[in-house]
Amino acid sequence: MEELTSTFSVTGLCIIASVSRSGFYKWRNRQNQSLTRKQKEDEHIKDLIVHFDHLFNHTYGYPRLTEEINDIHFKKVNHKRVYRLQKQLGIQAQIFKKKVRYKHEGYKAQNVLNRDFRAKKPFEKWVTDITYLSTGITRLYLSTILDLCTKEVVSYHVSEHNDNDLVVQTLNKALEKGSVDGTMIHSDQGHQYTSHAYTNLLEENDMVKSMSRKANCWDNAPIESFFGRLKEESMRIHKPKTKQEIRRVIDDYMDLYNHRRRQKKLGGQA
Repeated sequence: MEELTSTFSVTGLCIIASVSRSGFYKWRNRQNQSLTRKQKEDEHIKDLIVHFDHLFNHTYGYPRLTEEINDIHFKKVNHKRVYRLQKQLGIQAQIFKKKVRYKHEGYKAQNVLNRDFRAKKPFEKWVTDITYLSTGITRLYLSTILDLCTKEVVSYHVSEHNDNDLVVQTLNKALEKGSVDGTMIHSDQGHQYTSHAYTNLLEENDMVKSMSRKANCWDNAPIESFFGRLKEESMRIHKPKTKQEIRRVIDDYMDLYNHRRRQKKLGGQA
C-alpha cells in the first residue's frame, strides 16, 4: 500500500484495504522512526504532492504545486525541493500544446477572378485550395489546383502538415504540365498563399495572382464544390482508416475524376 501512494490517494487506498487513515499513518510513523528529520519532511511533502496532483487532475507543475504546499505547510518549501520530490514520484503535469497561429506575410492580391469562372482555353484560369482529410485521429491535408476550362485536376499534393511547402509542392507539380505564362491562379487569403515562397514562385513564372475576399468561400466556389464531391464520392464510401489508405483513396479518385468521370459542364464528356 505504501508503494501505491505515489499513484493513488491515501484515502482511496485505505477504503480498498479496509483500514483507517489514522491506522495507516501510525504504521507509517513506526516505519519512519529511523528516518532523519529532513527525510520525514520529504515524505510529508510527497504526500501533499500526490494529493494536489490528483486534486488538480495532473495539470499542476512544480511551481503551482509549491504554492499549494506552502499555503498549508508549517514552513516554506523551496520549489527546487518540490521539483526533486515530484520527479522521484514520477509525477509530471500534462502539457497541452497551444494551437499554432500562423502570421500572414502580407503578399495578398486583389480578387482578379471576381467569380468569373468561365475560361476559353486550358491554363487560362486555375483555382486552388486546401482541405483536410480526417478519419478518427488520423488527419492529412490535400492541396489541389483545378483548371476552370477543362475541369481537370492539374496537380495535387497530400501532406501531414498544412504549411507553405504543401502549396509550393502542388504548384511545382503543376508547372511541370506546361507553360503558365499569364495563367491566373486564384486562392483564398490563407497564410500559405500569402507566403514569400508561394508568391515568389508565381512571379518567377509570370503567373497572375488572384485572391478571394476575406471569409468569402463563394469567391472560390469551384474548388469548394470539387472538395465536396471528393469527400462524398470517395472518403465517405471507402472510409479509409490509416494515412496510407487515405493516400490510396485520393490517388484512385483523382485518376477517376480526370480520366473517367463525366463532367456535366463539358457536355457529359469524360
